[in-house]
Amino acid sequence: MRISPKSLLPLLFLAACAGPSNQTTPAPAEGTVICTTDDARSVKVAEFLDRYATGDLSFADQLFTEDARFYWSTNESSFGLAEWREGITQQHSVFKEIEIIDRVITTGKYPDGITWTTVWAEWQALNQSTNERSSYLIHLAYKWEGDAVVAEYGFFDRGRYTAEMEAALGG
Repeated sequence: MRISPKSLLPLLFLAACAGPSNQTTPAPAEGTVICTTDDARSVKVAEFLDRYATGDLSFADQLFTEDARFYWSTNESSFGLAEWREGITQQHSVFKEIEIIDRVITTGKYPDGITWTTVWAEWQALNQSTNERSSYLIHLAYKWEGDAVVAEYGFFDRGRYTAEMEAALGG
């Protein structure tokens, strides 16, 4: 049986975040990040992704602040929630049967006090213009302030994605 390298990525992350399972483990050292997968923030992001896949963007209002910023494959430029909705609406006009599979969602509070929820997954969909399946490995990071996300960082093959979108939209 051949093991795919992409299937190991979530396992490596979980191994890095997981500690021993016995109850006598001493308190974590200062600067340690404790990752959880069943906390309220991880569950909220999972629900958001489930709804996004179906085209329901209404849950974004419960997840993001009004002035949230989105950074896709860059730290240098960003866009806001209105532009995100427009782009995702276009995405759903190009692709159908969107799925986010093999996902690992974790939340951790970092030594600088910032809480992040991170997602490792594979995004798959059917390109309606070519009738071919598209697949991208994705990494998403959600930066929290209180109970809302103020920034989403998305890492994926943006060049290929942009080319697919432009070809389908005639751009």
